[in-house]
Amino acid sequence: MKEIQPEKETELSEMEFSATQEIIVQLKAVQEKKHLSIPDIISMVAATGEPVSETAIRRVFKKDSEINDSFNYEHTLRPIAQALLVLDSGEDAVAQASTKAFLAINEYKDEKIAELEQQKQNMMEQYQRRCDEYETRMAFLRDQIEKKDERMDRKDAIIEKLLDQVLTCSHCPVEKK
Repeated sequence: MKEIQPEKETELSEMEFSATQEIIVQLKAVQEKKHLSIPDIISMVAATGEPVSETAIRRVFKKDSEINDSFNYEHTLRPIAQALLVLDSGEDAVAQASTKAFLAINEYKDEKIAELEQQKQNMMEQYQRRCDEYETRMAFLRDQIEKKDERMDRKDAIIEKLLDQVLTCSHCPVEKK
């Protein structure tokens, strides 16, 4: 059996992968209950205006794709689900499969929201740590500037005092112009 490999762009956590697996299973159930062929699905997806390649659609509906493959929700699964999950009145089995698929999609979205909330929290904590670090640095630098200013003022005072002594000294030869 082929090892499960997440897509290069986004690594899927186990919870996300189980949600996408459920979505694929439910999409396959809808396909079976509505007796849809792959060309039917391709034309239905094309009618939604969302570009999904024929290869991607075939990969989603091939045997064991929910186990052996991973798919990007936004670019592959969502457009297919949008095309297939149109409820027809009077078709209980299809309605049940569609409902299950919608629930799987909602579960995936809830998991994604929770993950994004955690990322946001981590970023806020990191931001606060950086702010605290910068405040500490700024306080240190202000203190250093203050110390340097005090030293410069003392040196200026000493230079002025020495200059006054030289100018008022009666024993020092001063060139007068």
